[in-house]
Amino acid sequence: MARRSELQGICNDLLDSFISRCNDLGGYWALGKFQLFLKRKAVQELQFHLSTTPDPKNKVSYLLTSEYYRQAFQRHLKIRKIPHSWVQEGYIKVRQKSESELMCCMYVTSDLGREYVADRCVLVRPHNIYLENRRSDRYGPANSKGF
Repeated sequence: MARRSELQGICNDLLDSFISRCNDLGGYWALGKFQLFLKRKAVQELQFHLSTTPDPKNKVSYLLTSEYYRQAFQRHLKIRKIPHSWVQEGYIKVRQKSESELMCCMYVTSDLGREYVADRCVLVRPHNIYLENRRSDRYGPANSKGF
């Protein structure tokens, strides 16, 4: 029988996947690209909503990330037999702490109003094509088996 407390495990699992070096965009680490985007646009954070369909006005590459993690979130709920009605809201927030640090947080709010949170501070410099090697075997968030 499913329990709402399992939402904390989903937060931890998805956030670990999100900050993994296997989470790439165009062959480069996604967090480096997010760090560069935040620096260039002079905004403090990005949000990826997991319980709703992503906004198509987002940048295309970030739309792919949003859609991938939205589907992964739905898959985790299904595997654990957690009804969608138990989730009021879910999102991943990426906030710039400094030039070389990002705070990545995953939030899930249950239908009872309880918030489940996982957060990690990650050292990551802004994406620089001249300092990084491009992953060539497969593109996209590739750290989930069977997707």
